[in-house]
Amino acid sequence: MWRGWRLVAHGPTQSVPSPRRNNDTGRDLNILDLLVFVGAMWGCLVFPVIASFYWSRVTNAAFTVSVLVAFAVFLPVRFSWLPDSGALDLAIDVIGVIGAGIVLGLMAFGFFGARVGIGAGAVFAVGVAPFAIGVISQYPALAGSLTAYAVSTIVCVAISLRSSKEPFDFALIARRTGDFADDDAADDRDDDLEPSHA
Repeated sequence: MWRGWRLVAHGPTQSVPSPRRNNDTGRDLNILDLLVFVGAMWGCLVFPVIASFYWSRVTNAAFTVSVLVAFAVFLPVRFSWLPDSGALDLAIDVIGVIGAGIVLGLMAFGFFGARVGIGAGAVFAVGVAPFAIGVISQYPALAGSLTAYAVSTIVCVAISLRSSKEPFDFALIARRTGDFADDDAADDRDDDLEPSHA
């Protein structure tokens, strides 16, 4: 899956390596826009990937669905495919504020842990809301990136919390990829399989 997303993300940067004008829309396609586009696509993956390392309740369905839904939301927001509507703009602004809090929360989590990360993200989102609502939706590149972070996080958490599956045992990774001939396996060895000596 990682390889597929990398191909999708980096494909546009290879096919349009230099600035040029789109004759149909009259808009410039430049490398900066494409880099923002690639970064936002990675934003769909950031939270599910990090959560899957540190939260045992994340399931395959939560990971996959959150990434796909976030990407499906990101595209129309980034390229302004949605109709002009006050309600839609407000929704994008609110989701964008949540996304901004998630970005800061993830950075704080990396340095100080989960509690500080959640607290810092929540405080930042509340603090920036009065200034960001009514503004984020006016900048498609910013709005697309922030909505990608927010939607992937919300969907991943929601599906994971609703899942009735047993939490993943991370020790299983060590058992499957670590020592292949541990002491227990050596004790269970069948003597009949031992090579015979003349």
